[in-house]
Amino acid sequence: MSLLTALQLEALFIVALLLPLLLQLVALYLTSRALWTFTGRYFGRTVWALFALVGVPLHELSHAIAFMLTGAGVRRMVLFAPRGLPEYNGATGVVVPRRKPSGLSRLVSSIAPFFGCSLAAWLALRLLLPGFEVAHDIPALDLAALQNGGLGRAAVQVATEYVRGLVEAFTRLEWLNWRTWLAIYLGASLGMGAAPSAEDFKLFFPALLALLVLLLPVFALIQALSDPQAAFALVRDAAGSVMVPIGAALSYATIFALLVLAVLVLLLPLRRLRR
Repeated sequence: MSLLTALQLEALFIVALLLPLLLQLVALYLTSRALWTFTGRYFGRTVWALFALVGVPLHELSHAIAFMLTGAGVRRMVLFAPRGLPEYNGATGVVVPRRKPSGLSRLVSSIAPFFGCSLAAWLALRLLLPGFEVAHDIPALDLAALQNGGLGRAAVQVATEYVRGLVEAFTRLEWLNWRTWLAIYLGASLGMGAAPSAEDFKLFFPALLALLVLLLPVFALIQALSDPQAAFALVRDAAGSVMVPIGAALSYATIFALLVLAVLVLLLPLRRLRR
């Protein structure tokens, strides 16, 4: 029974904390790829470089820090090459480890830009954006809700509260303040950097799965040493101190990237007329 309870605790953890992040990751990945491709194709390399100027270097720097922390080191690092690197298939940035990275090093490196750029976006928005706050707290789920209502109902509750909090936060933005527009630019650029590259994407979800497997003994230990309800509350509050700000940053970054993309789409006919 203790193993079942541990699994239920981890299921709650996934629904309450990781589900919103995974949804945001997919939305951000699709949005950033669309913005990346549309800008480069229809507005040229200069406009594209303007939007990539902040996000791409921080993306590569996150890779470098991950390699150094996991013992692989760094032999070469190019933070931003607007014209592309021919020797790396036109990549706009690259980090080459000094030693052959272990499986753990590659997994950590694949998710590093997600957390690095997200935290940078949260800091930038916190400092710049008028009215910014972490509007969506962790949903008030508990073990009894999962046992009685099932995983599906818990997931719906999380999604509903998440969207409601995001809408409330977005309606409080001060559109006539210049800092809002600077925050939109930084949020969109950092959002482009937070989204995993095509190569990172191959390892991102295996890395998350490995993390969940590693966390299972932790949940089992916490459950064995304390009341299951209190155990989940403890893990929720501890992990939420990191996950909630990241979720807030990703929410704004995704919407800001969509806003920039929409503006560029509206400007496209004018650009064609000028030609």
